[in-house]
Order: sequence, then C-alpha cells, then structure tokens
Amino acid sequence: MVDRAVGFATNNSRPWSIAAAPPSARYGRCRTSLSAGKGGGKNKKKKSKRTAQTTKGFGAPPPRLEEVLAAFKTRAPDDADARPCPCGSGEVYGACCGPLHRGDRPRATMTDVLRSRYVAFSWRNIGYVMDTTHESCRDYRDDRVAWARDLDRGGMFDSFEFVRLSAGPEEINEDDGNEGFVEFEVTLRAKEDEDNPVAGQETLISERSRFLRNPKDGSWSYASGDVRSNVAGLEDTTLNA
Repeated sequence: MVDRAVGFATNNSRPWSIAAAPPSARYGRCRTSLSAGKGGGKNKKKKSKRTAQTTKGFGAPPPRLEEVLAAFKTRAPDDADARPCPCGSGEVYGACCGPLHRGDRPRATMTDVLRSRYVAFSWRNIGYVMDTTHESCRDYRDDRVAWARDLDRGGMFDSFEFVRLSAGPEEINEDDGNEGFVEFEVTLRAKEDEDNPVAGQETLISERSRFLRNPKDGSWSYASGDVRSNVAGLEDTTLNA
C-alpha cells in the first residue's frame, strides 16, 4: 500500500493524490464603534465599559505561514550541508541543492527544479515544494497555510524512504522556449513496519514533468506531470490523469 501522493504531480481530486483540503478559511471583520460619547463622568464610565465588551470576539489572528512551516517535522540531518546530496549528483548538499533551497542560487534549469524538489520531498522541505510550484499548476493554492498543512498531512511520502532519482535530458518546446519537459524515475522503498505487509519493497515511479520559465527572471517552476508506477495492474495507467 502506498501513500496517497505518488510522484511529484500531486493532485487534490484524483486517485493517488493528496486528499482534498477543506475550503479556505475566510476571516470577516467585526465593525465596532470605539468612539466615546459626550456627557458626564458617570455616563462616560458606562460607555467605556460597553466599548471594552464590544472589542471581544475577534479571536486569535490567522497563523503565519512561517510559523506553520517551522512547526512541521523535517527529515533533514543536522549536518546536511556536509552530506552527499540525495539527488544523486555526487556533490554534497551544501554545494548542490542546498543553495537552491535557501534561495542563494537561481533555478536556472529544469533539472535544478527537478533535483531540488526531489530533495525537498525526501527531507520534508514543504515550503520549497510550494515555492517551486507554478501558479498554473492544479496543485497550486492561494491559501498557502491550508496548502502547507495538506502537504504535511498526506503529501510528503512519510511511509517511504527515497532511494534514488534518475533524470533524463531536458526537452525545450521548439515553439515556446519558456516551456520544457523532463522524464525521470524515482525509486521509493516502503519503510520497515511490523504492521506493513509490503515493508522493504521498492516502488518505481516514472513521470514526464512539464516546467515553465518566468521570462522576467529566467527561473523555472514545476507546472504539471504525468505519473506512472510499476505497481501490479497499474503499469500502463496515468495515475494523475
């Protein structure tokens, strides 16, 4: 059995995807008059008391995305910069995907996005997954707090270990240089668990991802992808179609 999110083309409404999220919370404004009326001292005290009562009911302010992300668990080791980068480039994380995750280096190629997103999923960097998702992608959410929470609950492959990434060459659209594609394969291994009958088994996920480039700054983002798996009976099925 596998997580609801498979591949990097997560989908909120179809099989093999993160579960649909509740509607975005909407915060209304409470109109309250805080101006004091004229009159004697006694009346002023009464109105002041009434005014204080009307300020109640606003509740706690909505959570900030930074606070929500900071509360999520991470799989990144403490000495991550000195470790081999999980993307398989042969470099250490601090010289490979680390600068991309920190915003110290631009996402100049589609491969930059692919490899750095693989590491972000592997180490649970939810903020980076959202930052590299193009706004035209069907996974994109305007309510980033709700989006982050949904990813944390069911979109970060917590039942698997990331084994390897194998990426193919970049393909640029001849008619639109700001669109391109990369085919890749990801091998996941089900985590050891006495209650998991498939513990230790590996699953191969293949995807043809579509990327879009921002013509203003040249940075690439993930836009969509067709996901397939080697799970018996689903070899020729596009899982997120």
